[in-house]
Amino acid sequence: MSRPSFFSENLNGFIDQGTEFVGELRFKDTFRIDGVVRGRVVSDNMLVIGEHGFVEAEIDCGVVSIRGRVRGHVHARDRIEILAGARVEATLDSPRLVVEEGASLAGQTDVGSREP
Repeated sequence: MSRPSFFSENLNGFIDQGTEFVGELRFKDTFRIDGVVRGRVVSDNMLVIGEHGFVEAEIDCGVVSIRGRVRGHVHARDRIEILAGARVEATLDSPRLVVEEGASLAGQTDVGSREP
């Protein structure tokens, strides 16, 4: 059986549709969510929220790429990507923000580098 194209050598884990996780999720490398996650998500690396994913959490990651739905607070040390079809209701905090046409964003944003 072949793996879907979003799997890579760096993928630490995957929460598929029909799965719900409540609590604090920590991972290395890349993690993909297509199910439901509530609570807190922490990593120095990349979080991918797929088109079927729903995350209601405090997110603190290196890169956050969103194609699904997110509510809460999103902090990314490198960038936040809100892709076409995404629905985001959150406070966003990141040095860089990318919002594709067709994405929905409601909330407060704090984007740009901070002076020490």
